[in-house]
Amino acid sequence: MSGLPRWLRLPRFGGVRYLPSPDATAGEPVVLVHGLICRSNHMMILARRLQRAGFAVYVYDYRTTTKNIAGHGVDFKRFLERLAQENPGRQLHIVTHSMGGIITREALGHLAAGCQNDGEILTSDRIGRIVMLAPPNHGSDAARRVMRWLPMVGRMIRPLPELSSAPDAYIHRVPVPVGLDIGILAGRFDGKVRIDYTPLAGMRHHRVVNAEHLFIMDLPSTARQIVRYLRTGRFTE
Repeated sequence: MSGLPRWLRLPRFGGVRYLPSPDATAGEPVVLVHGLICRSNHMMILARRLQRAGFAVYVYDYRTTTKNIAGHGVDFKRFLERLAQENPGRQLHIVTHSMGGIITREALGHLAAGCQNDGEILTSDRIGRIVMLAPPNHGSDAARRVMRWLPMVGRMIRPLPELSSAPDAYIHRVPVPVGLDIGILAGRFDGKVRIDYTPLAGMRHHRVVNAEHLFIMDLPSTARQIVRYLRTGRFTE
C-alpha cells in the first residue's frame, strides 16, 4: 500500500483496501462495493480471486447505515473520480453486492438518459464492465416487511426504507445509467431480493446462480462468472 496515492491510504471514505495485480502494467482496475450492514471484509474472498485472475482490485469500504442512498452515491462518485484520475487511459470495472449496485447507480446517475454530463470525469468510456450480484434494483420485500412491522429500524439503518419494494420507496427513483455494459447475477435461493427484482433496464446479461444473498460473492462459481464477464462481456451458459 505504500506506493498508493496518499488519499487512497486514508480512511476518508471509510477506507479502501488495495490488492495490486500480479502484473501491474497489465492489471485492469476493478472496484468492489459491498452491501448493507456489511464492510469490505465481506468482499475479500472475491477480491483475492480477482487478483489471482490478474486484476488490480480496490475494495471500497463505507459505513452503510449512516447515510441515505444519495449521500453514499456522492461519496462513491468522489472516490471513482479520484481513482479515474490516478488511472488515466484505463477503464474502471465495478463489481457490486446488493445495495452496492444501487450506490453505483446513484454515483453514475449523471449518465442517466436526459442528464447533462459536460465536464464530468466519469464519462461512459471511462467505465468498463459492471457486474451486480443480487442487486435490489426494484426493491426488497424483506426491507418492506421490516419497515412495516419495525419502522423505528429505519432511523438506525438510514438506507433501509429507501430499499423497500413499497411503491413510494426511493429505490424506484434511483437513476439508471445508460450506455454501460452491465451484467447481473441473481441468487436462486435469495431470501432478501427476489429474482424478478434484480433486472435493470439496459442490462446486457442476466443469469441466475445457485446461491443465497449474503454469500453469493464467496462462491468459486460466482468468481468464475465475474472474471468471464469482465473479460468477454458474457456469462457462461
